[in-house]
Amino acid sequence: MKIIKNEDVSFRENIGYQIKRSILFESGTGFVLGESPTNLAPFVTWKFNEENGKRNYYWGHYKTSLETATKDYENRIAEHQQQYKDSEKGAYKYYSTQRPVDIGTFPKTEANTPVRIVNFDVRESVESGNIRAWGFLIYDAPLTYEQIDKYELKAAPDNPDILEFEEIVTAAVCEELEPIMEAERKKPIAEQMKEGAEQAAEYNAARIVPDKKQNIDRG
Repeated sequence: MKIIKNEDVSFRENIGYQIKRSILFESGTGFVLGESPTNLAPFVTWKFNEENGKRNYYWGHYKTSLETATKDYENRIAEHQQQYKDSEKGAYKYYSTQRPVDIGTFPKTEANTPVRIVNFDVRESVESGNIRAWGFLIYDAPLTYEQIDKYELKAAPDNPDILEFEEIVTAAVCEELEPIMEAERKKPIAEQMKEGAEQAAEYNAARIVPDKKQNIDRG
């Protein structure tokens, strides 16, 4: 299940159904798969609109098995994307770098199956030329490192988990450097100028001085 930072209850459940899978599009429209073991129809897929951090669910398709609910969830997503050309927002994209996407070439579990698969006509350069791929897959939850490695996939650099990791690392580095930077800012101007002069002198001393005789000989 995708971890939702937003604390609004509509992201986690609706009329007693726990939200197990969720995909949101740029338009603010999305789909979810919910589960409630105590209901006669323990599985459901809903369409929803997201606005101001809250979701409004409607058009529920109630199912008696996880398999049929999963197929319905994936079909609704595919039909929406095909009809409106609406891009997934906050989804997880993985490029197939070694082969076209086909049966047995990508991770597929009961909890996480691709919601969209795209194959290119030829192997293309993507992500500003940083990746060469035969196609890509869209998931609504991140793959594990082992899955990515096993199927020779490459995660898109703007995947939510990668961006979040980068934010955490950047924040940690800034927090660690802040005391040092603050100490530097508090130094008297004269001391800063003296240190700058000493660093410049060390740099100049380390430079390789050209051999004048060799220069004359080459002339």
